[in-house]
Amino acid sequence: MTTTAAEGMTPTPEAQYAGFSKRLLAFFVDLAVTSLIFFAFAVILPILLGPKFGVPSGGVILAFAAVLWLVITWLYWALMESSSRQSTVGKDLLGILVTDSGGKRISFAKATLRYFGKIASVLPALAGFFMIGFTARKQGLHDLISGSLVVMKHQQNAS
Repeated sequence: MTTTAAEGMTPTPEAQYAGFSKRLLAFFVDLAVTSLIFFAFAVILPILLGPKFGVPSGGVILAFAAVLWLVITWLYWALMESSSRQSTVGKDLLGILVTDSGGKRISFAKATLRYFGKIASVLPALAGFFMIGFTARKQGLHDLISGSLVVMKHQQNAS
């Protein structure tokens, strides 16, 4: 019988955890999606707000772009991974779910912790991401920080 985390699957040592290459590919798909969202906002907002505020300086534009990118990517990943889908567009295309350690949907707070935990995964030299290839449940540092697992959607149940 096939079940998903959304249906109450509890990850076991036999669970099929999503590996580094699948997660990396999903990340690139999600990067494309968030980039499209960012560029839409980066073009539309200045057109709408420009007449009211005039032309901002280069530093203001860079600061605005950085904050806009942070907010868009945070909300994208946190809202999608904590939703009933339990996945981003990229993860969904590759059949991947994000769960808590018991196989349940993660909260928005946990998804936010997971997103910002990726900062720790970047330091030093992406080591927190490379951990995915070496930990028993294929967890990166950000997964360990947030208590989350990344599993394949369709699990085989041996009953």
